[in-house]
Amino acid sequence: MAFAEGTAEKLSKGLAAGFFTASTLLSAFTGSTDSGHGADIDDLVHEITNVISAVEEQRSYSPKGLGEHYRVTGEIQYTIREGDTVYSIARNMKRDGVWIKPQQIIAWNNLTPPYYYLTPGLKLTLYNLEWEPQLVEASWYGPGFHGKKMANSQIFDENSLVAAHMHLPLGMKVRVTNVENGASVELSIADRGDFEKYERGIDLSKEAARVLGYYKAGTAKVLIEPLSSF
Repeated sequence: MAFAEGTAEKLSKGLAAGFFTASTLLSAFTGSTDSGHGADIDDLVHEITNVISAVEEQRSYSPKGLGEHYRVTGEIQYTIREGDTVYSIARNMKRDGVWIKPQQIIAWNNLTPPYYYLTPGLKLTLYNLEWEPQLVEASWYGPGFHGKKMANSQIFDENSLVAAHMHLPLGMKVRVTNVENGASVELSIADRGDFEKYERGIDLSKEAARVLGYYKAGTAKVLIEPLSSF
């Protein structure tokens, strides 16, 4: 039995990431086997189905679509210090490996807008979050935004490796993998945008789209894996 060029590699990557389904695996083999091996194909299908079941049982998550996806893994009592703001608290927590957003601090503690006065000595309730992988449609942006300020206050460079996401914390590093070709890149979430109305979950810089191989196509299905370090 002979695999089409690259099929074995794609199968290996897909099973490791856990995002292939039985239907996509079967379609990958359509027309890619020698004729006259019906029994071998049946055995292969049975084996693939067993492998997928085992992978899904062992996985602690399922890649999710658009939206703010995380699990709460613990509660934190934070004592307000002189000069604290919701923004400085979020930055300080990130240095300790706790990735939360200022808006979450506000919502969790029912803080009153617009200045969110924080009295030194009082305690805030924060939560340790485990941000989950997402399987989404990705687009890219560059011309028209190059040289403009991003949500993190830095200047956008279309030739750098950055991304815009509606929900992941700014500054978080993520691994983005194009599930169609296996290409992968690590970059930081640096910007926001309104691309979710187009049912897209992430907007990458032009350079990142080139690295992932979908610059000309415009969009691609990608797996986003949040990383815990800067």
